[in-house]
Amino acid sequence: MGWYRLKLNGLKSSKIRVLMANYQRYKELLIDDTEDFKDRFNFDDEDIEKIKSSMRCEKYLETMDYLEKNKIGLIDLNDCRYPEALKNISKPPIFLFFKGDISLLRKERIISVVGTRRATKYGESCVKQILKDLIEADVTIVSGLALGIDTVSHEETLYLKGKTIAVLGCGIDNLYPKGNIILRKKIEKYGLVISEFSLGTNPSPQNFPIRNRIIAGLSRGVLLIESALKGGSLITAMLALEEGRDVFAVPGDINAPFSKGCNSLIRDSLAKLVISGEDILKEYNWTKKTELGESLNKLIGKKLKIYNILKTKMHLEEIKELSTITTGELLGYLMELEMEGYVQSLPAGYYRRRI
Repeated sequence: MGWYRLKLNGLKSSKIRVLMANYQRYKELLIDDTEDFKDRFNFDDEDIEKIKSSMRCEKYLETMDYLEKNKIGLIDLNDCRYPEALKNISKPPIFLFFKGDISLLRKERIISVVGTRRATKYGESCVKQILKDLIEADVTIVSGLALGIDTVSHEETLYLKGKTIAVLGCGIDNLYPKGNIILRKKIEKYGLVISEFSLGTNPSPQNFPIRNRIIAGLSRGVLLIESALKGGSLITAMLALEEGRDVFAVPGDINAPFSKGCNSLIRDSLAKLVISGEDILKEYNWTKKTELGESLNKLIGKKLKIYNILKTKMHLEEIKELSTITTGELLGYLMELEMEGYVQSLPAGYYRRRI
């Protein structure tokens, strides 16, 4: 967390990114001749002074003390817990404050759900119907803790004993919106609450588009349920498209103002029409827990052995060593497993599970 000293000491985020790209740990950059940074990174004297004096930053100790007392965690871009999906967006947040289960950020099955703050009975019904399928497939649900569709998404996920992540548009020490304080406490206990904003940051209109890029970046796809032609939900959808994420939308009444956004995205082929959670599961070949058990029961012999070995992304040579199967035979089994939908081949000879 030493990198946060630079933030508190006033060094610009763009320059912190440069340093983090060249040094794995904060202390490593202090070993080098910081005067050399003027030529290497185009830093000025003021930047150099901020770096040098960051070790004496009193505010850092105060901040760390506050975080510890309030059970708030802090990770940075170089932390091993930082999610790869978010790291790969155009401007990933350098720092993330969190309360709850940080391991949720690295889940493979993540879908974001967004929509209007003025949810109708139709929108609420759609959320409940679609989320039931997703939760049964162990999909983590991301949303923004706003009133309306966000609230229903978080509440329904918790009701179904699923996992949910709330992304804030304010400092993590700010209990906003006031109407969701109880819900937020539940998410902190059973899920995860995150924010990139500094402590003490109040919610303001310009913060929410910034927040929305995290909602989009964390997920494999973004699901819109009730959205007007303008607003935060449409911004999130467009950010998702820019970052190469899938966008799904639930169609609605053509005369309903809060269905116009979804309908227009579907019409313009910017979003895939969905009427159930199954539509999203099929898109990624994600299997429900009960179906997964039934499916794995079909695996026997060496194919089952290979599948059990492949708990994480592994290279062919690693699999061969652990399975004691010859290369030719192993490649044959891996090809069969891939055709059957159990395994996915990756570049450079790597493999991982698909289900």
